[in-house]
Amino acid sequence: MAKKVTLDDIAAATNLSKYAVSRAISGKPGISDETRARVLECCSQLGYIKSKTKEDKYILLFIPKSDFEDATFWMSVLQGIEGAAGKRGYALHVKTIRTSQDITLASELEKASGVMYAGYKSIKALERYRYLTTPSLLMTYPTSDLLPVDSIYFADEEAGSALFQQLYDWGHRKFAFLGPVERPSSRNRFEGVKKAAARNNIELEYVWTDSAYEEIQALETELLRLQEEGRLPTAILCAHDNLAQSLIYVLNRMKLSVPGDISVTGFNSDLEETLPIPLTSVGHSKKEYGKVAFSILLERMNNPSLPTRRIVVVPQLLIRGTAGPPKSAGQN
Repeated sequence: MAKKVTLDDIAAATNLSKYAVSRAISGKPGISDETRARVLECCSQLGYIKSKTKEDKYILLFIPKSDFEDATFWMSVLQGIEGAAGKRGYALHVKTIRTSQDITLASELEKASGVMYAGYKSIKALERYRYLTTPSLLMTYPTSDLLPVDSIYFADEEAGSALFQQLYDWGHRKFAFLGPVERPSSRNRFEGVKKAAARNNIELEYVWTDSAYEEIQALETELLRLQEEGRLPTAILCAHDNLAQSLIYVLNRMKLSVPGDISVTGFNSDLEETLPIPLTSVGHSKKEYGKVAFSILLERMNNPSLPTRRIVVVPQLLIRGTAGPPKSAGQN
């Protein structure tokens, strides 16, 4: 059995006093940021586990500032978490993560009953604070195999495959994928599209994953060029709904009809939200997703010895007004 790492071990490894190490770990003042960072790094390397001595009735959620500003997804999810947590007597504290993250947040985290890490950019915070025993849930794909933290995410690869297959079954053969794939969710959607294309012996003619194509002008320039050459795709799968709506705006400016001339699909619709454009997409209730996430964390809080779990939420295929059979279903 491995020997338990103590404060004395951390003090010896960092050449600091036990008093300084204790204050650094607990987030108390009187310690420089550099010293605190050195201590926390040592805790992570040696496997130090800090025992909780007090349970406060709140859930802490870490979320990247860039994601928190994206109200199209996370605000509804947070409402779901907050509602479910409130029914169990827990408050929800939300902390935005910036590049210069305040490492003294460890003090608040260790008092929390549980912590959620929202989005792939929050994983650095998860890695920083894993030495604490606070029950945790990662709300994105794990970045390493066998990561010993519960995770919840969507079946994005399945969704991408299902959308492509529906378009193929309608008769489409000239496809494009539009949108950056930096995020794990978008990357998995793209992987699903590629696998479905390969399964049907179809080559994606256009792959616009450069972030430049998020700009309407660059996108319009590319589409106008293809229109002039007579090489427009008949179906464009977009990485997310906002991009699909921007694309439809561009196509309308080009006097092209949707779905008559080009079918357009999105991703990540909210079943409880009414959009100005009824997109063919895949969707789910974002509030329900938040509720499910809290229920998974609550199970971990009540039973810390549970095996690590991967929870995959399967969205629904939404056939709406922006996609359908092409004008000529027998095209090559």
